Amino acid sequence: MLSSSKYLPTRNSVLNISFVIGTVIIIYMLDNYSAKLSIDRSIASNIIEPLLWGCISVYVWRLPSIKSKAKLRYKKFIYTWSFIFGIAFILINLFAGFFDGLGKSPYNRSLEGILINFITVGSCLIGREIIRSYLINSVVKKENLLIFIVVAFCMTVTTFSINKYVALNNLESAVLFLAEYFAPEFSHNLFASYLVYLGGPASSIIYLGITQLFHWLSPVLPNLKWINSALIGIMCPVFFLMSLQSSYGNHSKEKKKYHNEDEDLFSWIVTSIISILIIWFTVGVFPIYPSVIITGSMEPQIKPGDIILVKKITCMEDIEKLSINDVIQFQRDGVLISHRIIEIKKDDKGLVYKTKGDNNSGADVELVHPQDIKGTIKYTVPKIGWLTLLIKSDNEIPIEEIVF
Repeated sequence: MLSSSKYLPTRNSVLNISFVIGTVIIIYMLDNYSAKLSIDRSIASNIIEPLLWGCISVYVWRLPSIKSKAKLRYKKFIYTWSFIFGIAFILINLFAGFFDGLGKSPYNRSLEGILINFITVGSCLIGREIIRSYLINSVVKKENLLIFIVVAFCMTVTTFSINKYVALNNLESAVLFLAEYFAPEFSHNLFASYLVYLGGPASSIIYLGITQLFHWLSPVLPNLKWINSALIGIMCPVFFLMSLQSSYGNHSKEKKKYHNEDEDLFSWIVTSIISILIIWFTVGVFPIYPSVIITGSMEPQIKPGDIILVKKITCMEDIEKLSINDVIQFQRDGVLISHRIIEIKKDDKGLVYKTKGDNNSGADVELVHPQDIKGTIKYTVPKIGWLTLLIKSDNEIPIEEIVF
């Protein structure tokens, strides 16, 4: 992983860094408190902020040149991989969207809307990445994990509005925000920090620009479950960072002396495969997929916070093999429920199933039809789904057994 090294910024660089950070704080406060400053919100976001980002970008660009790590002859290699990683992240999200669902983009896609978004988002992206490159490359000459983390954290904090933080008034909302938004954004910023360290601001602008262009311009966007969105958002940038670190080391022949090349390659391959398998497993690519139990209707066999592994039912032959006492997962009114089969009947449409939660006093009122059955519960992993319990409030849990 990234090694640690000392950094000794000069007095001038400290002054310049302080000025740059102060300007970023001013822009951030303007973005959050434009109304209190009696400034029209659209004027602040569409005119004043892009101008400020442009001015600070020019100022930093005119400072004494600070070179990034990679030599000029390796810049094309880094830019190419930045582009590939950006496209890969989009494709992975789209792939997951085919399982979780795709939704219509909520953003303005008219010519005027696209131009406004291009100016506001583009100026912010370019300004932030030029600043990121200056902050990192002005204080480190070797890979420094601490500096990368500090810069990535600061960039992540200023991504979200103050109102977003104020709204985190309980543990549930804080955990959800951390997992679904903050941690993935931090992972992207950590990877972007490594990109500017190697290839300067252009490399991170390419990577983040591709992902943001897709987000703002695509007519459809993946509508992922929060846990899948969090997993992809965290794992992908980490995987990209490890891949680029290994690839650049091989390409530039700058392997560290204490690293064994064969061990690095093996660990990189194993980590990559495991990361991909975890993502595929979570989004339901395999015949068995995980779900988290929220309520206690199946106690004592399955308790709240347990993760169940569900074997998919994909054909009528699988349906016909179901028998009394099998625990099945089925969908009702958009909600997944896990209950035990207590009776199998036939009506004019074919087989139907009466179900009951082991801990419920009576059977479910509605019968389960074959087309509503998702799979059968094969294994239970105790308590590791506790995070879902924290983010689901009581009024979101119906009487029936709900599985998310």
